[in-house]
Amino acid sequence: MRHVPAVMHLLVCSTFVVLNAAHVGSASAQVQDSAPLEILYGFTLIDGKGGAPIEDAAIAIRGNEILTVSSRRELLSGPDAPRDAEATNLGGGYVIPGLIDAHVHLATSPNRQRAEAELYRMLYAGITGVRDMAGDGRALASLARDSRLGAIDAPDVYFSALMAGPSFLLDPRPQSSAAGETAGEVPWMQAITPETDLVTAVARAKGTYATGIKIYANLDPDLVSEITREAHRQGMHVWAHSMVFPTRPLEVVNSGVDVVSHVCRLAWEGMANAPTEYHHDQVPLYANLDPESAIFTELFEAMKREGTVLDATLAMYARAAENPDNPLSDRCQVAFARSLVARAHREGVPIVAGTDFPAPASDPYPSLHLELEELVNFGGLSPMAAIESATRVAATALGIGDTHGVLEHGRPVTFVLLDRDPLDDIGNLRSVKAVWKNGERFDRSGYRLPEAERPRTPQTSPDSGPASVQQALERWLAMWRRYDLDAVGDVFLQAPAVTFLASDSEELIEGFDEVLAWHEGQGFVDGGFQPDEELWLEDTLVSDFEDSAVVTATWRFGSRIGPDEATRGPLSMTIVRTSSGYRIVNLSMSVRRVGGEP
Repeated sequence: MRHVPAVMHLLVCSTFVVLNAAHVGSASAQVQDSAPLEILYGFTLIDGKGGAPIEDAAIAIRGNEILTVSSRRELLSGPDAPRDAEATNLGGGYVIPGLIDAHVHLATSPNRQRAEAELYRMLYAGITGVRDMAGDGRALASLARDSRLGAIDAPDVYFSALMAGPSFLLDPRPQSSAAGETAGEVPWMQAITPETDLVTAVARAKGTYATGIKIYANLDPDLVSEITREAHRQGMHVWAHSMVFPTRPLEVVNSGVDVVSHVCRLAWEGMANAPTEYHHDQVPLYANLDPESAIFTELFEAMKREGTVLDATLAMYARAAENPDNPLSDRCQVAFARSLVARAHREGVPIVAGTDFPAPASDPYPSLHLELEELVNFGGLSPMAAIESATRVAATALGIGDTHGVLEHGRPVTFVLLDRDPLDDIGNLRSVKAVWKNGERFDRSGYRLPEAERPRTPQTSPDSGPASVQQALERWLAMWRRYDLDAVGDVFLQAPAVTFLASDSEELIEGFDEVLAWHEGQGFVDGGFQPDEELWLEDTLVSDFEDSAVVTATWRFGSRIGPDEATRGPLSMTIVRTSSGYRIVNLSMSVRRVGGEP
């Protein structure tokens, strides 16, 4: 899988004083000095700083450190050329810094095999770093460790610990990311109130190995500002949604957060009225908004003053708009979003490349390339600016700008060799020849389609359990229509990891046996019966992640003849693929007892 290039030894009479002097005095320098001095040449260099490319360039490295970047002639034939170096001709092409995807989700519902497969695809596509925007901190810490140590072929993983108002933690995503524990109480997924000890909360988050705090939703402006101040005091970055509900975008920016995500949610700054709590169905009135209005002038001026980076996730919205079956298809007016990104860039707001969605498994390149193409083709960025958005700007957003993002003396040996010029066409980022990450080379020719991305033989049949997410949901509804206790075991995962949050229970119901007992307490019986009232769902949204899915809806319980009198409430459900079909592993809803009150 990994390839160490053959090298040609050059004996040059004079010494390379600059290179050798750079490593005197430290233990790490002594380790570096034990590695051979190498000079890579035969390419055009785009160093990530935005300047003109260096033609016929060369890079001198020792171990995992760049010693100097210059022209081939200076490094190999100049008066200070090294006396003894290993030189490798890369054979033409274009070198850029390693790319960074600044918005991924690797462990919302953790699946190690799937995460490693996606990271593997990213690495061989030139992505050497990712920022995960909240998930199961236990899984993310493991991925971060193994990626940094080189134990897996993956970009270096940096991740966030989430903070939000208590009501958001009922959402199925944090429930899934805290499986086995209580969302809101775990250090990587905390509920914050005015009574929260923020010093302790931030310290707990930092202890998960997270790089930053993600501020998600349902927090007022004062709390957003207090979280930000304390996180910065403890040396953590702060990454927030652009609209936190009820905290508006300008208030989020003025709180001092480092990055705001999702360009479409900036539209709430222009709305006279905005929701006080987050819900996925909330959509601004884009027809009433003008990207050139003074409202956004003030917002962008504040972002420049505060140094706030915009994580636009533009391709996510554009991709959704192309597919009317996509649940996000009507959440953003794409022309408005593109115009707003273009204006932000024109005004000098730093734009970072982040995706928030995976590319189809059949695509040999990940979704970051789609985001960069969207930013250039529709977002007003030049190819050079787009490359910076995924290198220098992205490194700054992650808090690693002092060590990553550009190619210069003292930086790690982390870069990408392309066959074609990305400044001619940003799509040429798909012409990867090789990737160096922390001094290790990965040739694109060695890329193999991971098992997780190959067409799979179905693991289940309808006879052995629900064969799809939709079928699992339908069987759960059928279970309620019959109050059939036998069916509980057909739709829920029969394991201790199952959790169920019901309004009539003071604590989270954990484990299949307890879930079964709860249904028996509601009047479910073996074989079932025909109840007088019915449970049904409205406004159902299914977010499918291949081997798992998150379902959100409004449940209603009563008679369809008089639906206005039916009890209702929010529902969230996590369904995963197992060896016995698709099964419910987490359910949160307010439930009405038979003949009783909710």
